[in-house]
Amino acid sequence: MKDAMDYVRKLPGFDRGHPHYYKEPIIDHLLEITLQLAAEIWVNRDRQMVMEHLLETEGKVTPEAIEQFQPTDEFRALLESNRKEFTNRVFGCLYANLPDDADGTFTPGTFNKKKA
Repeated sequence: MKDAMDYVRKLPGFDRGHPHYYKEPIIDHLLEITLQLAAEIWVNRDRQMVMEHLLETEGKVTPEAIEQFQPTDEFRALLESNRKEFTNRVFGCLYANLPDDADGTFTPGTFNKKKA
């Protein structure tokens, strides 16, 4: 699962545990708030998908069933696909102007450059 998020390392300024993308710290703080809110939304969507799956396959849902749920490979792939779509929808603008060969090195103005 660790490799599934490797694309995040291509963001300019990525530094695990303390990313710094902009000159103004408040912008980084706002980005962190956005990331935290998106994580909360995704947790709720993930749980909702599990609940709907349990209702469809078992006909009932209990808190214990949600917590003990073990997805099949097919359902796990669906969750991963939906998570990637969600991530791209919410954060795609951060990647839109990165060159294909971005190596994670921050360069001022990176987010203003258009792809060639």
